[in-house]
Formats: sequence, C-alpha cells, structure tokens
Amino acid sequence: MLVLGTFFINQLYAQNPENNISVKDGIIADNDSSSVNRISNDSTKLPIDTLSIAGDSTLQDSTKTREIPKGDIETTINYSARDSINFSVATKIVRLYGDAQITYGTIELEADQVEIDYTKNTINANGRTDTLGRQVGTPIFKNGSEVYETKGMTYNFKTGKAKISEVVTQQGEGYLHSDVVFKNAKNELFSIDNSYTTCNLEHPHYRIRARKTKAIPNDKVVAGPANLEINDVPTPLWLPFGMFPSKRESSSGILVPKYGEESRRGFFLRGGGYFFDVSDYFKATVTGDLYSKGGHGINYSSAYKKRYSFNGNINFSYTQIRLSDQIEDQSKQNDFRLTWSHNPESRGNSRFSANVNAATATYNQNNFLGVNGDPNNARFDNTTRQLSSNVSYSKTFGNSPFTLGISARHNQDVRTRDVDLLLPSVTLNMGNIYPLKSKTGSGLGITDKLNLKYTMVGTNQVTNNLGRISKETPSQDSIAPFDFNNFSTFLKNSRNGIRHSIPMSTSFKMLKHFTASPSVSYEEKWYFKKLIWDLDPDNPTRAVVVDTLDGFNRISTYNVGTSINTRLYGTYFFKKGSKIQAIRHVMNPNISLGYTPDFSDEKFDYFQRLETEEGEELLQSRHQGFVYGGASQGESASIGFSLSNTFEMKVKTKKDTTGKAEKVSLLKNFSIGSSYNLIAEEFKLSNISLRANTSVFNNKLSINFTSTINPYVYILDSIVTSDTGVKTVYDRRIDRYAWNNGDGLGQLQQANIALSTNLNPKARNKENTTNEKIEESNLNEADKAFLINNPDAYVDFNIPWSLRVSYSLNYTKQGFQESKTTQTLRFSGDFSLTEKWKITYNSGYDFESKELTTTQFGITRDLHCWQLDFNWTPFGVYQSYSFSIHVKSSLLQDLKIDRNRSFFDR
Repeated sequence: MLVLGTFFINQLYAQNPENNISVKDGIIADNDSSSVNRISNDSTKLPIDTLSIAGDSTLQDSTKTREIPKGDIETTINYSARDSINFSVATKIVRLYGDAQITYGTIELEADQVEIDYTKNTINANGRTDTLGRQVGTPIFKNGSEVYETKGMTYNFKTGKAKISEVVTQQGEGYLHSDVVFKNAKNELFSIDNSYTTCNLEHPHYRIRARKTKAIPNDKVVAGPANLEINDVPTPLWLPFGMFPSKRESSSGILVPKYGEESRRGFFLRGGGYFFDVSDYFKATVTGDLYSKGGHGINYSSAYKKRYSFNGNINFSYTQIRLSDQIEDQSKQNDFRLTWSHNPESRGNSRFSANVNAATATYNQNNFLGVNGDPNNARFDNTTRQLSSNVSYSKTFGNSPFTLGISARHNQDVRTRDVDLLLPSVTLNMGNIYPLKSKTGSGLGITDKLNLKYTMVGTNQVTNNLGRISKETPSQDSIAPFDFNNFSTFLKNSRNGIRHSIPMSTSFKMLKHFTASPSVSYEEKWYFKKLIWDLDPDNPTRAVVVDTLDGFNRISTYNVGTSINTRLYGTYFFKKGSKIQAIRHVMNPNISLGYTPDFSDEKFDYFQRLETEEGEELLQSRHQGFVYGGASQGESASIGFSLSNTFEMKVKTKKDTTGKAEKVSLLKNFSIGSSYNLIAEEFKLSNISLRANTSVFNNKLSINFTSTINPYVYILDSIVTSDTGVKTVYDRRIDRYAWNNGDGLGQLQQANIALSTNLNPKARNKENTTNEKIEESNLNEADKAFLINNPDAYVDFNIPWSLRVSYSLNYTKQGFQESKTTQTLRFSGDFSLTEKWKITYNSGYDFESKELTTTQFGITRDLHCWQLDFNWTPFGVYQSYSFSIHVKSSLLQDLKIDRNRSFFDR
C-alpha cells in the first residue's frame, strides 16, 4: 500500500558521506542567490601527493595511479535553492533554504528547507509556517510517476532507517494517507493510523481506516482491523484484518458475489467465483449464480492476446430457471448464450476473424439484459430479435490476383426460432486483370481498359425451417427445434451449390462528354440434385414436387449490356451583395441496355412443363428454392434509365470575416429510375423507384425517403367475406398505364420516410468521439466493451441536455388490398437539473397499439468520488427499478449499496 521504500535517500547514500560526497569547484557558503550545484559521479578520487623524500624506495611510481574504490552514487546529483545554500565545515551540515530541490536520476525531492547532517548521518526535509499560520513548502518526493506528499521526514543514510510524517501518495486510482511511517534497513514500512480512499480531496469524503499496517516491498501489505468511514463517521463495516498484494501486476483471486432477492427466483448470490490470471496474454473468469428457489447459472469469460498477432474474448453463460413456484412441478428451462470475438492485428497474407453471437430463443426472456435505448446500437437486450455470427478465414496467394475465403455464418430469429447456418461458405476470387493492356503503359484505348474477373462461391445452407409441410397449417412454415437430435435431418435437407461468375467489361469516351461501358457476363450454377414436378392430386391446377433426382447438373446463363452516363452542371448566380451567392444543380443521367435470352426454352431443360386438365401449361423450375436460385424465365431486352440529382448553395456567413462563402447542401441526393423491356409481350415498364435524402437545420435533422410506384392499372374482380368476417380481395393487374387511365404516374406501392436527430449539437458531436475515447482509455477490456455496448451507462455531466429522436413511417399497398401503415418513434436523452443532478430517459410510441413502448427513467447524482443511480421502468413487460450508491473508481466497485426489483419480481 505504501511504497516509500524507494526513497531517493536509500539509493543516494549507502556509505559514510565523508568518503563519497564533496562539492565540485570548492565549498559554497552563505550564497544568497539561487544556486545549482553538481556532485561528481565519483567524488572519492584524491589529488596526487606532491610531498616526496629523497631516496625513499617507496616513491610513487609516476606510471601508476592509486586505485580508489568507486562510490555508490550512479549518476550526477543536482541540487538548488531559491534563497541560499549553506555548508558549515565545522558542523558538517548543509542547509538549503527556499524551494529546495534535489534531483538524482528519476528521483526528486522538493521542500522549503532541507538539512543534511554528516555527523548524525541524517537528512531532514520540512516546510515552514507562513504569516497566516499555514504550512507551506512541505516535502514532495517523486520517484518516476509516483508522487508522495509529506509534512516532514527524517532519514538516516547510514542505517537506512527513516521517519516520515503525514504521508499522502497516489497509487493508481487510490490515495494513501498515513500519519507516521517508519522504514527499516530492509525497506519494510511500518505505518500508524492509515487510510485508503479514491477521493482526491485533502479531506476525503470517505476512507477505509486501519490503525497499523506493515508493507513489504514488492510483496504484500498486511493491515490490522479496518473500518469504513463516511464523512468522518464510522460505519458498522469492519474487517478483522487484511492482506493485500503490493506487486504492480494482476493476480488471481476470489470474486465476491452480489446478493439480493427476486420474487420469481428467490434470494440470490450472483457473480461469485474466481479470476484466473494465467499470464499477461490470457485471463479468465468463472462465476456462478445461486437462487433459493432452485435456479442457478454458470458464467465463463476470458480475454486473450498475442502481441502483433491477434486478440479476442470468449463469453459463455448458462442458466437454469424453474418455470413454476409449485413444489410438485419440477419443470425447468435451460438457456445459454455464447459470444466470441477474435480480431487479427498483423498484416500478413492470411487473416482469421470471428464474431459469434448465439443464444437460446428464451435466453433474453428469462434473463434481465436491459433495453437498448440507442437505435444505432445492436447490442443484445430483452427486446432483441435477430442474432448473427460470422467466422472467416481469408488468404492471398502471393503476387497472384487470387484470394481465398472460407467462412461459417449464423442467423437466428429468437421469436420465430428460425435458425440458418452457412456451414461452410467458400469464396475464390480473381481480381481484375487486363489481358490486352498496352505494354507502353498508356492505357487509354478500349482494349487497354478491357478487364475480366472470376468469382467462385460455394455454400452449404442448413436450416431448421422445413417449409410448409403441415397439412393442418399449410400456410405456415414448420420450424423444428434446433438441437442435436434433429441436426441429421437438417443436414439431409440442406441446400448447397456452387456458383461461378465471369464478368468482362471495358469503357471508352463517346462524343467527348459521355462514357460508355459495355459488358458481358457469364454465370454457371452447379447443383447436385434437381426437382421432379407433377400435378397435385388434391388440386390438379397446381404443381407439387413429387421427387428429387440426385446427380450433378448445372445452369449456364449469360447476358450482355452497356451503359452510357455523363454529368451535367447548372449554376445560378445571385446579385452581388446577396447573402446567397449561388445555387448549383448536378445531374447524373444514366442509360443502360441489356439482353438476356429466354432460359425457359425446352433445349435448356431448366424448367419442367406440365399441362392441366383444362389445357393450361404450368412451367416449374427444376431448381426452385435452391441456394442460388434457378435460371431466369422469359427473354429480356431492356433499357434502364436513372437520374440522380444534388443541390448545393453558397451562403455568406456572419461568423466568417474573410468573406469566404460556406457550402450548404440543400438536397444530398434525389434519384429516379426504372427500366423498359423491349421484347416483353406485356408489362414492359418496370416499377418506378424514387429515393431522396438530405439534412436540414444545419445538419440537425436527417431525412431519408424511398418509394416504389407501380405504373399499371388494377381491376377489382370481387371481395369475398368469410363466416368469421375476414375479407379477401381478388384483383388483377392489366397491361394499361395509369396515366392513360387518368391515375397519374401510378399506384404508390411502397414508401418509407425516416427522420433522426440529436437536438443538442454538443451531444451529437460527443457521440461521434465517445467510442474513440473509450478505446484510447486505460480501462480494461471488459469495461471498454460495456461502455461501447451500453452508451447510456456513461453520464456526461458536462452536457446540460440532449434529445435523440428517430421516427420512421412505412406505407405499403397493392391493388385493391387494404393499405398498411406502420410507424415507429423512439426518443431518448438527458438533462441536468443542476451541475450535479442529471435525469435520463428512454422511450418510444407504438402507433398500432397506441401506447408507449418500454420506457426507462434514470436519475444520477454526482457525489464527487461517489455516484448515485436510480433507474426505473414504470410499466410494460420489463417493469423494474434499481437503486445504487457506489464509488466511481473501479478499484472499489464492490463498495456500494444496491436495491433492485426486476421484471421477474411481479
């Protein structure tokens, strides 16, 4: 606890001072000016004796120098004083007055007065009392980054013993106070009336007091009975003794559990376990949870690192909960969650990374994980629906254009319990090559820019969604439990295949201002089975799969095309002296031509033709539902067109005295696009898409808009109402344009508008840099991950208020079907009542049910070295509250008062 054994005196004086200290260039006495002096590294060398006796056989040999033992001083000693330095030969005392400083390597001593007594072999450092009766100039000892503040000290440089009064030093995040410290020759420290705190005030708000302690350097600190005091008031919290390692390194140890009560699971002990400090590169934690009503949990977390190679962490959690409070009902629910993050650090020709996040479907229903208040953060909480994982390996083959990638992916919906695995997915890429590029290096011709690439992708997709196989619910998918008992069935029904793609393209200038880009693309899909279709005996008007024919088969497709694009600028200048100087409009038109053959022709055998009893022909793909799909149906010769626009203006600002105009974005993008199939028999024009996005009010509000317009007319055939009152609409689209029918551009089939803002610019800018500061901080990896994944956990008292709002409106309608409108609104933020009080909030509004979504309120009070937190979820599924008063420092994170009532307690 008290590491004062490194006092500079102990290293400075290890032998009799008369033999190893002298003042270079003479003795300085009564110098009233600021002085700086140096002591030689070896001050024991004496001048050669000039006295000699004739004929003495012991005359000194001029070729030899008497060898003098080297002193213990390893470097130059610098000392200075503002007022004076006084050296008395008679008393052998050196006195330094006024801002005295002594420097020896990385060791520094500062005091108002320093006295070195060679007769008593002691050094005394003290402050002085000013005219107001205050102590000033008290000794400050520095050893590298360590700083020790004392009221006075006495050191015997012959015996190595010392007495130090009222020591204050900082050790990491903590501060150590001792009234008196005694040091022996072994550098062991004995201190009386000690206190430890993380409060940086001279008179701390709280402290842990121990009457006596003994510190063994680089080993441990042993303390007697210790008591917690808050504002000098003793508390009932006592420790009979304490033994603390003083080595500046992490070590294995016991983790104290948290305690509490839930009505659903009873009394509990959570987080108790052991921390394993295996090495500097691997650390692990194993903890357990116990509940009085029979539940339990086991948690494992570890972090690993290999310098300049990789780093990562693994977390596994297993919980068991009883589903009923009835003693005779012993039904239980087992849940687990696994996360794994692996990140490479080296830059080689191979790379392995992993990001795994998997859990049972009921894990976030049976364990309180909070509610994520940030819509841009995808952390796992009680409202999470989607989970995904990715493990990948990639390799580059020397100077060749080829790269290989192997990955395994996982996607999971915890509500529908649908699980998809890509196990594995293999990708082989060949980068762009230019086979006809000129060796002269000009590279401007059409053949010079001709390039081609190759991509091979193979995958095996495993899913527990077995399709619509149930006769009772033919309109619903059958999802089987994803466990080892069913895994063989999933593998048997897995979808796999290999896809090869070879695109080739070039570009050239046309008519000076246009760029043309012709292209040819060839693709093959390899499968190992195909479908056999027949008419459904129960419904002869529809086809069903009756068999699967195993064996290798492939689909070969190709298409050709070209695109032409250019860029147009238009600028309107306002009158001189106007605040708005100019508005610029940039247009990017693009026209594309493409041709794709009809691969449903019988010669390709990619489709099977069936004829119903009425003579109607049904065309069914032999690869329907396969992992990469089947061949396209119908011949296509299409013309695609799109137009994107941006609008900007230049405005004079009062803030800029140079007269330089500021560029302001009016519309970041507005685009429209569609295509027209020249040889289609009907419905030649495809849907029209519109997109726009911009920021307004000085980038305070972001707006995004997308929509799809169907240009054809719908005709209503009938509306049938069932016995239960459900209406079914039967309509059809006809090959007639809406504008020819007086219906404008067409029917708006889909539209979405999203708005988001943080109304406090200071808070908005703060969010952009918070994660960077967290990554650069000295926090451990677990704390960094928590703050990044829980941005609301950190309360910044420097920002008086903030309000984050996001709103989304989605509209869909097809033909005469009823339109569907969904709206989502989320808002969160905080505001400071005073400099120390802050209120946080997080909520939303469900427009369909016309009620607030899960709402959370929080109150935080900055108590200097402590912090008070109160969080409340007043209603909803996750109704709960928590109250905590805790020390800010992570060193004493278990010194707190908690009261919790989670949604389990209902």
